[in-house]
Amino acid sequence: MTKLKVFILLLGVFSLGSIAGGTLDRILGPSARAGSTARPPSIRDGDAYLVVLDSQLHLTGDQASEMRSILNETRDEYRALCGAVRPRYNDVRDRARSRLRALLSYDQQVRFDSIVNDENCNCPDQNKDQNKDQNGPGTNR
Repeated sequence: MTKLKVFILLLGVFSLGSIAGGTLDRILGPSARAGSTARPPSIRDGDAYLVVLDSQLHLTGDQASEMRSILNETRDEYRALCGAVRPRYNDVRDRARSRLRALLSYDQQVRFDSIVNDENCNCPDQNKDQNKDQNGPGTNR
């Protein structure tokens, strides 16, 4: 009789756990499963954004074609804007990185350099700047 009670208790605990897990999964949704770095496509993501719009709005061929054209024009405008602002952004970022780096030991600085070189702000022109300035301001190598 005692074994039956233990079995029923364990079955109840596992059932409640499954129900709680399923409920949390439905409340938090796919974004919680994808991790904190995942973000839905935005207007600057071009074709990925168009895929989302098409799947949710069921666009006609003409609508999709016009939207693709608008997104391409917008991408070009974003690139021009990023190119114009990039030097100012880099100055601010590099000053902050230098100040942060100064607080670290040599071993921490090596790891910090690796971390900051992997960062990406999703600006189309940034990759060119990072490759050109790998040992530029803020890296202190």
